[in-house]
Amino acid sequence: MIFKFAIYFVSVCFFVLSSFQLKADETRLKSGIAAMKRQHYATALRSFRAEAEEGDPQAKNNIGYMYENGWGVPQDYQKAMDWYKEAARDSLSEAEFNVGILYHNGYGVAKNNSEAKNWFQKAAKKNFPDAQFMMGNIYQNGWGVKPNPKLALLWFKRGAKQGLPKSQFMTGFLLLSGDADKPEAIKGYAWTEVSRVNGYSGAQEVLDYASLSMKDNQIKMAKALARQCIISKLKQCP
Repeated sequence: MIFKFAIYFVSVCFFVLSSFQLKADETRLKSGIAAMKRQHYATALRSFRAEAEEGDPQAKNNIGYMYENGWGVPQDYQKAMDWYKEAARDSLSEAEFNVGILYHNGYGVAKNNSEAKNWFQKAAKKNFPDAQFMMGNIYQNGWGVKPNPKLALLWFKRGAKQGLPKSQFMTGFLLLSGDADKPEAIKGYAWTEVSRVNGYSGAQEVLDYASLSMKDNQIKMAKALARQCIISKLKQCP
């Protein structure tokens, strides 16, 4: 099956906050997050700094994010890196990912694919889905490594099974194209359909293209696999 598309990726820094990861004075940290969402950056920064002084890695990560974006402080990638690394010393996966993004983009430091990969891999091994997506990109595109579509598929699928739509889409794409091995149209269509249901832009175009080379019974089977995957909350996926 000939199935080739030009796909372009824009790397962005994701600010991830999850309630189960809040530590220390949870109320104060939540207040800082709420203030930041209201764009009351000075109030947010005070709350985060108070928590950071008590050693909370999530607060340190949040301060780094504010420096990266220039929210309530002058934009300063080096200070962002310093705060991210402080949080990463406590093995906070979001912080490890953010350090990787700065190295990947060359923000505040020289662009360094090897360092970026090291930091993404740390977070990916802790099952941080955005880091798993970046590991997939590294092996798919050969960023500082020899391209390895099989490893790319492995990492994309790990992120896909954690509910990341862009990883679900890339899992489907590699299975449809056969770039990682032989084409697996039914599985590839199923994962692409899962990404569509989860709101991935562009998935429908790929499904339409894939359907041109598939039989009706194959499409029916693929959609059944996608439904099973979604209903099982990603526990029973192809």
